[in-house]
Amino acid sequence: MPLRFVSERTFQVNGLTLAAKEWGMPGATPVIALHGWLDNANSFDVMLPYMDDLHVMALDCAGHGSSSFRSADSGYNIWQDIDEVMAVADQLGWERFVLLGHSRGAIISTLIAGAFPERITQLALIDGHMPGLADVGGTAKQVARAIYENKRYGNASPSFFGDYDRAVMARINGFVPLQESAARALAERGVRQDARGFYWHNDQRLKAASQMKLSREHLKDFFTAITGQVLLIQATGSPFKLNDEQKESFDWIANLTIVAMDGSHHLHMEEQAEQVAAVVQDFIQPLPLF
Repeated sequence: MPLRFVSERTFQVNGLTLAAKEWGMPGATPVIALHGWLDNANSFDVMLPYMDDLHVMALDCAGHGSSSFRSADSGYNIWQDIDEVMAVADQLGWERFVLLGHSRGAIISTLIAGAFPERITQLALIDGHMPGLADVGGTAKQVARAIYENKRYGNASPSFFGDYDRAVMARINGFVPLQESAARALAERGVRQDARGFYWHNDQRLKAASQMKLSREHLKDFFTAITGQVLLIQATGSPFKLNDEQKESFDWIANLTIVAMDGSHHLHMEEQAEQVAAVVQDFIQPLPLF
């Protein structure tokens, strides 16, 4: 039976309210879905109805969608999401579960699977798997840049648009271009209105540089610790091309399957959504969770 949207959920984690969309029914294979940078839980709305026999919690990560912004003394380093995602799993009573991640959400998923390998049975990654690595010689400059940008964006207002369609168009033509249908899906959850106009409701500090980046050795430690099976769907039309460091990292993951698929970075929201869903479904289904 195709997955159906069940309800909106919220979770209280470390003083934050994390919002989520629940799909499927309890008792099916548990899945936590993590969206990409500046996206939201609607990222999975197109592909999930093509899937079945899953219980999916699609989160709005902190600072995105309907979830809380982090406090002024915090930031948006990817390792901070690890604790928050695991807290949601604990509140759901999910001792072992699958991670489905796109882009930034895929990167967070690999870090979670390395930190808690006994709890993650499988990872389905869509056009993303690792962060940019640290330049050891540039660590001091990285910290300075992060402090400067966190202050700059923390004091910045979002861009305001005269009407809803202009807000959608800004995302269609954004840093990573989107088809209109995908942009409108994200806008349903991400665009707000106040007296100044329509705007995308994301914490502006998400645009700031990371306070620290992981080194090659740090990332290798995470990746070699992963014991679950890993599927990586790579979009042939993605603007994020593999470099030598990313190719090397494939050797660190013991049970990795790579599938190249025509489409853009957001192929799971566009024409290839049904194909992406079928590949992920086939990957998840054969392996028992318990």
